[in-house]
Amino acid sequence: MFIMNIPYFNLDHIYKSGQVFTWHRLDDGKYIVPFRDKAIKVEQRRDTISFSCSEEDFYNIWYEYFDLDTPYDQLHFRYRNLGGHFKISCNRCSGLHICKQDLFEIIIASCLETATSIERTRQMMNGIAEKCGKKHKQSMRGEVIWYEFPTPEQILKKKSKLTTQDIGYKIDIITGICQDIVDGWLDLDLLRTMEFDDAVEYLTEFKGIGPKVAQSICLFGLHKMQSFPVDTHINQMLEREFEMSFDEWVEWYLSETKYVDNMGYLRQVLFYNELYPVTETNYDWTSDKKKSIYGKVRRKKK
Repeated sequence: MFIMNIPYFNLDHIYKSGQVFTWHRLDDGKYIVPFRDKAIKVEQRRDTISFSCSEEDFYNIWYEYFDLDTPYDQLHFRYRNLGGHFKISCNRCSGLHICKQDLFEIIIASCLETATSIERTRQMMNGIAEKCGKKHKQSMRGEVIWYEFPTPEQILKKKSKLTTQDIGYKIDIITGICQDIVDGWLDLDLLRTMEFDDAVEYLTEFKGIGPKVAQSICLFGLHKMQSFPVDTHINQMLEREFEMSFDEWVEWYLSETKYVDNMGYLRQVLFYNELYPVTETNYDWTSDKKKSIYGKVRRKKK
C-alpha cells in the first residue's frame, strides 16, 4: 500500500468526466483501475489517496498514468479566472486529471462511444475484455477478479465470441481497425510520433474514425492537450451559454497560446458540467457571488 497526499486530484471527477471506460467503481472515492497487465485499487479521502501497490510500482507506472507531473492547480486557476460559466465549471470539477491511458484501448473506446452513452460504452468495453482478454485474480484487501483489455490479435482470434449484444452494430468497425493494426496500415508507433494535426489527419483515413473520434484518441490516447473533441454536449453548451460556434468561441475566449495549449483539460471540465449540471443542491454557494454570464443564480423561494 502506498499513500500520498495529492491536492487538486479527485477520482470521482476523473471517472465521471467520460474519459475512462474500464475502471470499476466500488463506491464514492473507491475504484479498481486496470492498465494493460496491471491493476490497483485506489481509495480517496479528501486529498489523501491510497494505492494498492508498492512505492516502486507507483512511481514506475501509476504516477505517469494519473499524470501527476502536470500542474493541474495552475490549469484550474487559469481557466477559472476567465469567469462566468468557466468559473462555475472549474469550481465544480477542480480534481480533474487527464489520464495517460493505453492507446489501443482508447481507439476502441472512442469508436464505440459515438452515438451511445458513456455507461453503454463501459459495458461494451468490459464485454470485450471479458470475452477476449486475459482473466486476472489479484489480492487487493480481498480477492478481485478483473480482465486485461485484449490486444488487436486477441480480438481477431476471438471475434466469434463477440455478438451485437456485446458491441452493437460496430463489430465490423472494431475488427476492421484491429486488422488494420495487425496488417501495419494503422501504425501505433508511428502515430505516437506525430504532431497533433498530422495525427488527426492520419486517424481519419480509417473507417469508423471521424474528426471527433480522432480528437478523442489524441486527447486520451496520445495526451495531446490541445485536442478538443466537439460532440453534441459541447455544441449544446456553446449555443446555450455563449451563442457562438466552436471556432468563434475559441477566437473570442481562448485565442492566447496559454489557453489553446491545454484546451483538452477545459473540454473535460465543461463536459463534466454538461453531464452533471448545476442544481440548487449541488452548487457551491460559497465559491461565487451568484453571478455568471447567464445572469444571477438564485435559490428557489420556499
